[in-house]
Amino acid sequence: MSAAIPAHRDPAVVARPVSAPAPRVRAGAGTPVLPVAVARLLPFLALVAWGSLHWMQLLEPAETGRGWLVALVGLVAAGLMLAAGRLPTTKARTLGAIAALVPIAALMLLAGRVADELVLPTGWGELAGGISRALSDLPGIRVPYRGLDDWVRTVIPLGGSALVALAAVLAFWPRRSKLGFPGLALLALMTLYVVPVVALVMEHEFLRGALFTLLMVAFLRLEKLRRTDALMAGVLALVTTLVAFAAAPVLNRDQPWFDYETWAAETSTSKSTTFSWEHSYDGLHWPRDGRELLRVAAQKPAYWKAENLDIFDGEKWVRSRMGSTTPDVPDDDPRLVKRSTQKIKVSIRNLRTDRFITAGYAFDVDIPRLDDLPTLDGLYVAPRTLRRGDAYTAEVYTPRPTENQRRRASTDYDESLQEYTAIVTADPTVTGSPRNFIRFPFFGEDPDDLFTREGTFGNPMGLLEQAGLKRTYDLARELANGADTPEDYVQRVLAYLGDTTRFTYSETPPPEAHTLEGFLFDARQGYCQQYSGAMALLLRMAGIPARVATGFSTGATDTKTGEYVVRDFDAHSWVEAYYPGYGWLTFDPTPAASPARSQPADAASVSGSSSPTGAPLTLADPLEDRGGGVAVAEEARPWWHYALLVLAGLAVVALAAVAVRRWRAGAPPALSELERALKRTRRVPATGTTLHALELRFGQRTPEAAGYIRALRESRYRDEPARPTRAQRRGLRSELARGGGVLGRLRAWWALPPR
Repeated sequence: MSAAIPAHRDPAVVARPVSAPAPRVRAGAGTPVLPVAVARLLPFLALVAWGSLHWMQLLEPAETGRGWLVALVGLVAAGLMLAAGRLPTTKARTLGAIAALVPIAALMLLAGRVADELVLPTGWGELAGGISRALSDLPGIRVPYRGLDDWVRTVIPLGGSALVALAAVLAFWPRRSKLGFPGLALLALMTLYVVPVVALVMEHEFLRGALFTLLMVAFLRLEKLRRTDALMAGVLALVTTLVAFAAAPVLNRDQPWFDYETWAAETSTSKSTTFSWEHSYDGLHWPRDGRELLRVAAQKPAYWKAENLDIFDGEKWVRSRMGSTTPDVPDDDPRLVKRSTQKIKVSIRNLRTDRFITAGYAFDVDIPRLDDLPTLDGLYVAPRTLRRGDAYTAEVYTPRPTENQRRRASTDYDESLQEYTAIVTADPTVTGSPRNFIRFPFFGEDPDDLFTREGTFGNPMGLLEQAGLKRTYDLARELANGADTPEDYVQRVLAYLGDTTRFTYSETPPPEAHTLEGFLFDARQGYCQQYSGAMALLLRMAGIPARVATGFSTGATDTKTGEYVVRDFDAHSWVEAYYPGYGWLTFDPTPAASPARSQPADAASVSGSSSPTGAPLTLADPLEDRGGGVAVAEEARPWWHYALLVLAGLAVVALAAVAVRRWRAGAPPALSELERALKRTRRVPATGTTLHALELRFGQRTPEAAGYIRALRESRYRDEPARPTRAQRRGLRSELARGGGVLGRLRAWWALPPR
């Protein structure tokens, strides 16, 4: 047995003539299937392509083309390292590898979406600053990333490109006696694949995991695979994969073994967002990094409501506890109610809220193991803070009458709606000045019939002037002049606020916009809170019951699941006006170019209508012609299907080639097989052990194992190969597995498989 079991010390060998014929050893039977460099490069490239294509799905839409570009960088980096390894001396190889790092780093940056000019030394300062800022933002964002921060959109693919370059350098770095550091390289490749798989929801996870496991095994073992073992290795890999597929559904559970997502959300405040829904006009401070907050499964799109702001306190819109006794849902048209009602399912992702996010008017909220508390205006309060992982269903009423139906709506307002045509005023220049309640007559009544409550200071017109709202009231009277219906007036207000020659959208408006009157007449710049607050104020001053609603715009559509994906830049504020016979209807005066409104195609033109200036009017209900919204991501091509088929085809061809070569070469030498079996089962005999001694040792416990060794020993001096019986082979396998338990039996089966 080569060096392990020297045959020349066997007594039987000494007794034979020196001229005895040598055993017939098949040429090339124990040589590797492929050269080391080729055997490592092929699975390396497969792992790089597999991991890069998954990594690029961390962006939305996924950048599949960039994934292939990163894989090409891995190929070039590996080639440069292999070229350096062919230099004549160790010092030259090391210097060549170090020199190759420069072009590898440049290609890594370019493939990672870094601008060309920043790769040069003159741009390194800007590059370092941008990467540093983006890295500080990464803990708080959600993937797939759909935000607008260009540096975050650069750092994410750059991370995958860096992992590929690092893996290539580690895998093929020229060393004195070996090639690279395959173990460390595999860690980088595993990170490249595992991070997106853990962070994203993907289909066919069993298939993906099985293929990735096979590629890892090939990366570590292909260069050590001998031709004699190739067929059995392929069979073993196939059997193991089938067993894993059978076991995976059993091990898979509805609840994770360790819910890392919930743990991460609960231990990291940067991954959860909370909102204060009351108005503030000093600048928009909501987060805008594209973090996913919730998902809504609904038949029809809507604005997802969190709060009703029903009181204007003289400065801003706030929430009160009042509620109208007039039903928010009409009770005289059950068909309209049925047609306008839907059940939605809301899944909380990265939002912390004490209020259930619903839409329109919510009839009911159903959440397992929690009780909900309804308010008087169609909202529901949660008994505890809702957080990631919570999901619930709600029945919501969201009417969408046409323009003609709204124009035909009556003005027969119930007296209980008086609260929604009133404002609170106070002298802003005097601290602690009396608060006065001014009620405006309903639309169609005498507009001069104002009355006050909770104060006797001055008349209503004087109170409006003292509160700094006289110009706003005059504007409301001007817009109402000639308006025959509430719908006419609503459209005039929308046209006035929507005139881009008069108003502009800005999330950092000037100080003059810190009051609604200053926004309307001085700054003329603002964001959704100014636009919605001003419109609701103008509606109330014209006698139309109105309030401000806050929450989120519709969001974007996930084409795979059909859900509406709501992110932090969808946080929004809009207006609800009361129409008898329908209830509260949604209107949005904020320009369509704002972040919350630019996500869906939510501006629907009102056909046949125009503003006094001739510009087309815009219906603020964003759902009229939305048609499914903007997709979160286009349906991705199943590239991994093709990759799986190609790899499977290559594996079949390789196994067939090895089988044919083995069939032509004949059976492997039995003595070499025994040596390998002893090594694989960790039973290598001491130096100088002969076949005869090994036969005697096995014969004490397992006669069949001793018979196997005897057949090998006797065949060395014949012209025919050794032919141990199946019983002897089984006996040797049993002897090799002795004392090893279940793992010992598996190891013995692998070392000496049945034939």
